[in-house]
Amino acid sequence: MQYLAGVDRNQSMLLPMTVEEYVSAENPVRAIDAFIEGLDVQALGFPLREEKDAGAPGYHPRELLKLYLYGYLNRIRSSRELEKATHRNLEVIWLVRQLKPDHWTISNFRKLHRERFRKVFREFALVCGRLGLFGADLVAIDSSHFKAVNSPKRNFTKAKVQALLEEVDEKTEAYLKDLETADKDVPSQGSGGKDDAKSLREKLAQLESERQRCSELMQAIEQSETGQISQTDPDSRMLKKGDESVVGYNVQIAVDAQHHLIVAEQVTQEPNDWQMLSPMAAEAKEALGVDQLRVVADAGYCSHEQVSRCAALGVEANVPNEQHRAAGTGAYPRESFRYDAQADVCLCPQGQTLHRHSDNTRRGLRHQVYYNVSACAKCPVRPDCTKGKYRKLQLAEGHELFAAAQERWRTQPELRKQRRSLVEHPFGTLKFWWGMRAFLCRGLKSVQAEFSLAALAYNFRRVLNVLGARELIAKLRPRPTS
Repeated sequence: MQYLAGVDRNQSMLLPMTVEEYVSAENPVRAIDAFIEGLDVQALGFPLREEKDAGAPGYHPRELLKLYLYGYLNRIRSSRELEKATHRNLEVIWLVRQLKPDHWTISNFRKLHRERFRKVFREFALVCGRLGLFGADLVAIDSSHFKAVNSPKRNFTKAKVQALLEEVDEKTEAYLKDLETADKDVPSQGSGGKDDAKSLREKLAQLESERQRCSELMQAIEQSETGQISQTDPDSRMLKKGDESVVGYNVQIAVDAQHHLIVAEQVTQEPNDWQMLSPMAAEAKEALGVDQLRVVADAGYCSHEQVSRCAALGVEANVPNEQHRAAGTGAYPRESFRYDAQADVCLCPQGQTLHRHSDNTRRGLRHQVYYNVSACAKCPVRPDCTKGKYRKLQLAEGHELFAAAQERWRTQPELRKQRRSLVEHPFGTLKFWWGMRAFLCRGLKSVQAEFSLAALAYNFRRVLNVLGARELIAKLRPRPTS
């Protein structure tokens, strides 16, 4: 039978004379090189070595930045795998000019400069702005939970520690009863009874040690700002969304509508999204350099306070309100009541006037309270309007802005479709296509650096798809190196 035959390993070959000839003019790796070479790394905070500095020469920050951007762009996040790439990947060999940093050097670079990677991400966002790739009109905001380097077994809350203490108490009581029985039976059982008693005492000592550990954990939890303790990655926390829970971080992104590019990103320890709308909107607005901006987000971001803060920033918030329960049978929702600002009263659908009474404060937000006990007592539709004796309305500060946001959401159903297609696309790409479901580093600052690199790589890939490698390379004119 005939098979394809390989070339004799001793066969002489006429290969290209330089590494440059292995990398085509349209290879995306040239765009990486052009972008990093165009950065003023010293202005970004990367320290540069002076000729008078003592010690062996190190690697220029640009070379390691190139290596990391190439790695995240090609689903290589491990420092050990990046080290291997410098030895056998021709694109990487060309990119870093045959330098071969070891994995410790590569990993240490990310650790030492972890606070500077967000600046590099923003620099590429500025490039995208100059290239006209941002619509700068509509931005979608959403979050996703990413796993930390911390097993759920090594994450503790008060409830979990309390359950462990109760288990220790139950076992201790059972062992004490067994020990009492064993001590009574020692004369009849001889040495066997002594061994049983010794084993029980050892178990009791272990339980006492576990009780002490739980006591120390409880003290640490009480001092923790998050009300939790994670022993492997102290900054991570238990996060829940629906029926799913993960020990990790809450990652926020804001995505521009024109080309699905990420304009702002942040890794947080927030247990939910309730306070993240205005911070992310402000960051997106600054990145886009606009005076007015529309943002769209899901119900998890909805609050009177956040909508009011967005309005003060010049941001039009579009978020649904699915947090309040329907009153009565739901026949008379809050929207059916009209607020008269001049008279400072609320008018109900039956034509009655609800007067303002004592205000209250919830979640740090002041609410104006309106009701009319006598009018509700005589109202024929009261069972449909409320389950109580009278209907009480509580209007938060800025409720007019909030009502306007709800009306926009109700009358613009296309925003719902845009939100899903915009912001879920980057998370889907990062998690399911690039396999970035979990962080590799520990600590909030380190995982922030990781995600900034991932977001930068995502944007780089999107721009390559939109413009093509040749056009992007042509527009990324490197500045003189420093």
